[in-house]
Amino acid sequence: MKNRKWHAKGWPATPMLAALISLGVPAVVHATPTQSGRAAQDNDITRQELALFDQFLDSHREIAEQVQRDPSLVNNDQFVKNHPALQTFMQQHPAVREELKENPKAFMHREAVYERHEDNRMREERIHFDRFLDSHREIAEQLRRNPKLINDEAYVKGHPELQTYLQDHPEFRETVRKDPDAFTRADNDRYARHDSDDRDRDTRRDNDARDRDARADNDRDRDARRDNDNRDGDRDARKDNDARDRDARADNRDRDRDARRDNDDRLRQRDADDRDRDARRDELANFDHYLDSHRETAEQLRKDPSLVNNDEFLRNHPSLQSYLQQHPGVRTAIKQDPNAFMHQEARYDQNEYRMRSGEGDEPHRHFGEFLGGHSNISEQLSKDPSLVKNQEYMQNHPELKDYLNQYPDVRQGLMQNPETFVKSSQQFNTNNKNGTYSGAAQTPASSSKPADATKPKQ
Repeated sequence: MKNRKWHAKGWPATPMLAALISLGVPAVVHATPTQSGRAAQDNDITRQELALFDQFLDSHREIAEQVQRDPSLVNNDQFVKNHPALQTFMQQHPAVREELKENPKAFMHREAVYERHEDNRMREERIHFDRFLDSHREIAEQLRRNPKLINDEAYVKGHPELQTYLQDHPEFRETVRKDPDAFTRADNDRYARHDSDDRDRDTRRDNDARDRDARADNDRDRDARRDNDNRDGDRDARKDNDARDRDARADNRDRDRDARRDNDDRLRQRDADDRDRDARRDELANFDHYLDSHRETAEQLRKDPSLVNNDEFLRNHPSLQSYLQQHPGVRTAIKQDPNAFMHQEARYDQNEYRMRSGEGDEPHRHFGEFLGGHSNISEQLSKDPSLVKNQEYMQNHPELKDYLNQYPDVRQGLMQNPETFVKSSQQFNTNNKNGTYSGAAQTPASSSKPADATKPKQ
């Protein structure tokens, strides 16, 4: 039964109490705010404090590692002075400071639980968004190339299904606005970090099991010591057991610290590898676009990639020289290993073409086999793929004309993009000596100068 609250408005306090006492009615005084209301407010404040402190620790890994290992450091004036970022944070967030000073160990425990909850929530968000991208391949490819499109209102409005998804996932929408790359980067290792975390958890679990076993052994040793309290040998045994126990705890702490350090190193290396792959992909895309608009230069470089290190060739091709000066990343990569870089450019070009056309390998494989049996046609098309659109040429090569009439998928690919289709097919030409990026045999860099080395090209 609920207690009623009595308010004597306009009555003097003493006479009111006297009247109640004379009637035998107990006077009950209630606090205005309810306990449940204060608890809910405290919980809200605690969640906000945990979120703020979790964000601070995420951006200050060294402080985080020390405070998580010894929470009492937050009350150590010397430690706080030696870490100005922590001192400033505590001054700007007095509520967090008070919580930490009252019970640092409990607060750090709640922070760890909060961080695990946030990690799980973000993992779920990423899984959901990965599923969305799997069912919307075009959007996935565009966001992979330019993650910032997800914050472009015009782009989002132009893709209603993405707009609906963002409206249905408001927390994800707010997070991705701050860091679009975290959710839209397409790489095959997107779950590797989770696997690493699982391995670390397994390591900690094994260490905990060893701790429990060690404590159980120590408990048995203590029982044995109690039964043999009167013998000097028992005291020595207890000392040895205590020493082993201390050594075991120290070893477990060292293993935990080493495991965390190794995990951090793996994460940093993975981030560096991701940045390197993205930079190399951008370089390949940029250079592929340049070659598409400079066909003659592209043909010569694909026949002999070492020409990029030929000063005379560069002087005779001022557009290439200017491009390399404006793109030092491409210049460095191609000069270090011209053959490897041109090989990667050819693969990138082929993958881009197949992605745009939606074609698989079969039409290219089939046409490559045809070219392997018709070396003259193969050599001519490698030099000028546009010949497939030349009626006179087709009339003079009835075997090619009959082949294309018989295989309309090959003809369609050639008509849409002759150069890329021929280039992609040459890799399946068993008579092709130049890998995957040209239909002509490669000319050694030292054999002779290019035929047009003294003639300026664009």
